[in-house]
Amino acid sequence: MAFVKFIEKVLGYLRIAKKHNFFEWLILIVLVLVVAAASFFLPKSISPPRDFLVLNTVELNQKELNLEKPNHEKEKEVIDGLVIIRNLDKELIRQKIEEGKEYLLRMIDEKENGVHKYYYALNDTFENRLHTIYTSTLTYTLLKLYNLEKDDSLLNQALKCGEFILSMQNKEKESRAYGAFYYSYYLDSKEKEKKFMVGTTSKTIFTLLKLYELTGNSKYLEAAKLGADWLTTMQRPDGSMKPYMRYDIEDEKWLYGTKESLLYNGQVLSALSKIYIVTKEKKYYDIALKIAQCFTQKVEKEGCYLGDDYRIKNPISSSWLIMALLDFYRTNQNEYYGNIIFSCSEKLLEKRIKNDTDIINYGRWKGTSYTSGNGWLVEVMTEVYQL
Repeated sequence: MAFVKFIEKVLGYLRIAKKHNFFEWLILIVLVLVVAAASFFLPKSISPPRDFLVLNTVELNQKELNLEKPNHEKEKEVIDGLVIIRNLDKELIRQKIEEGKEYLLRMIDEKENGVHKYYYALNDTFENRLHTIYTSTLTYTLLKLYNLEKDDSLLNQALKCGEFILSMQNKEKESRAYGAFYYSYYLDSKEKEKKFMVGTTSKTIFTLLKLYELTGNSKYLEAAKLGADWLTTMQRPDGSMKPYMRYDIEDEKWLYGTKESLLYNGQVLSALSKIYIVTKEKKYYDIALKIAQCFTQKVEKEGCYLGDDYRIKNPISSSWLIMALLDFYRTNQNEYYGNIIFSCSEKLLEKRIKNDTDIINYGRWKGTSYTSGNGWLVEVMTEVYQL
């Protein structure tokens, strides 16, 4: 119950940005789904003192829109432009799931079934570009929603998005990027961006495995394996991963990223661990093991609170190490990795802001102010709690 209460506190910080941002909405709805599942084991209403849910909606000036406030609407507590909700219950959770779902469905291109990253609210327009990774993460969310609601329309949309995902895989056998997933697709030129991120392919594998699990269609598993095969070509001798490769048109050669990213390392470790569990093919386990060893060596040398070449020490990078090791732990149940998971989780919990008189920041993590980051941290802690 302590973890559940902690999740509610962090929910207190979550806010929906004034500028609609796909990724923050996605993290929010996945988080709410997790809490919704947990809420069925809780009393109908949860209202401990000082616990609250902060929701920052797009501010609409009622006078400018000539809208009158309905008589039945209760007065709301507003601080710094944020509506403070101090009681969390199932009805509110379901309301937020529905709102998030409708937003995400609007982010899908009606013709291509790929997903935009940005929606520009002031102009009511989308960027002229579709992203593989956001299509994959949105599809993963739709499958979670389908499991909750059993709404066939959600499954049908997920399958349509799945076709876009499959179309974004490099099938050129002579290419160094064979099996990887193109980063994005430009609607105006109909061209695929020749950039291949290990994170994009990894998170796409998550979704393909879910589609395979739900449908039994081998095309999803084969695409996931092909993507995993490409990931095995991107490992450095020390076990870490090259973050990306892209084709330089002017010089006509492939260029590789040189920085180290805990985020990308973690995503690859999770993807290879998941596909090993499904296929039992040792080549995936062997690459995953090297990444896991790279992580544990880093923890033993530097501790649990980590940074990389992209970011100074921060809770998000540290949480990806925990989540990835957790996925790897499921492949072998090795107690050594389990001990690191729990010890680093405890250290991460110490980074939360616990001053309950600061109701705007109470519950969030030091080092990240974004709703997407705090939502992800709650998701990781929930996975640890369920381990």
